[in-house]
Amino acid sequence: MRQLLVIVIDDEVLLVPILDRFYEAGIAGATVLDSMGMGHVMAEHISIFARFADLTQDSERKNKTIFTIVENNEQLNKATVIVEEVVGDLDDPETGMWFAIPISRARGFKTALEE
Repeated sequence: MRQLLVIVIDDEVLLVPILDRFYEAGIAGATVLDSMGMGHVMAEHISIFARFADLTQDSERKNKTIFTIVENNEQLNKATVIVEEVVGDLDDPETGMWFAIPISRARGFKTALEE
């Protein structure tokens, strides 16, 4: 079953190594967006949280969010192993996260995705 894999990485330097490894593993096509965690957004817009932004290394730091469709569980497993090999232990703070969602229908890809 095809799934949407969403990956948020905290260190944008790791983006290209992840995408390179995806390509090598046959996972082609991804969309990458600049993103920002809730704590940084709140620090910018609510003064009581501004002190927390001062405690971080870089209050302007942005995350990268990668969206890609994987064809099956084998590709999903490959992709998540790649992410964790490049990023490190996602249970550590300020590394990243990922989740996958089953796709029931989609359009605009090489072929229409339907279950």
